[in-house]
This record gives sequence, structure tokens and C-alpha cells, in this order.
Amino acid sequence: MAYAMVTVSGGIVEQVVFFDGVRQAIKRLADFVKTMNPEEEDAGVYGPEGLTANAKNFLDENNQFIENGELINELASNEEKSNPVYIIGNPVHWLGFMVVSSDDPLGYKDPVEAVSELGQMRKDAGGHLKLYRVVPVAGPVVKKAELERYIADCEIEGFEFPLVEEYLRP
Repeated sequence: MAYAMVTVSGGIVEQVVFFDGVRQAIKRLADFVKTMNPEEEDAGVYGPEGLTANAKNFLDENNQFIENGELINELASNEEKSNPVYIIGNPVHWLGFMVVSSDDPLGYKDPVEAVSELGQMRKDAGGHLKLYRVVPVAGPVVKKAELERYIADCEIEGFEFPLVEEYLRP
């Protein structure tokens, strides 16, 4: 059972229901949202990669249920397209977080291969190594002025801001 729907009432977990398939779980969530009180209740579906869908996906700005037959398919499709990359990291390296590898590649698409490599590396390097899931950064993370100061402090010459503009806030 890879998916769980968690319902909350008054800030307290009321029920947890497990499902084998993502579509079945999201369909049950939609059915719950139709009858829930948005002021008192909430719900979400969680899968292997974390939150898959929540009640807000099915509510408009006035907390009214949205009748949209394609929404379930769209949410399920997004979950099915998820292709996580796993890396092995050393969170206590003296230089800071360090991605480690015994050989190429540094990232793994197959979680079985990643856990196998982690086991082998822990045998040689220690149990402090951990498995991480890579999440792409999808928006700005730093102000342009902060980056300009950093580049000046580090005396970096010829830095081209357009190459990183999707990660810069004005």
C-alpha cells in the first residue's frame, strides 16, 4: 500500500486510509472534499514522494468544491511522472554537505541501486552517510544584489547574470 489519505478534523488526525493506487486514493479524496467542512476539516493524499494531492486542489477561492472530472487524472498523472533522483551525501563533512560516490554516477534513478550503493559505502566510510532525494529548484532563491555582493567579495570576474536569472529575485 503505497498511498495514504489522511483526514484532519479540528486540527486532529481523524482517519488514515491506505491505497495501492494513486488514482483510487485521489478519487476518495475528491469524494471526501465534496462533503467536508473547509472551516473544520482538511485532507491530503501522501505517496512515496510525499504530498500528492490535498483538499485545496478541489476547492475554489470560496472553498466550494470544483466539479472537474479531469483533475483526478491530472493529479494522478503528475504523480506517475515523478522520476526522483537519489544521491548519497555526507551531511557532516568538515567542508559542509558533500555528495559522495564510490564510482560514477553520482545520482541514481533506481532506488534499489541507490540503497545498494549506500550499504556498500557505509561499510567502507561509516553509517553517517545518508540517502537523499534531489528536488529541482523551480524559482528564485537569492536577490540579485546579494549575488552581486558575493561575486565582488570573492573577486569573481566576468560573471554572466543571464545564465542564472531564473534563480534571482529583483
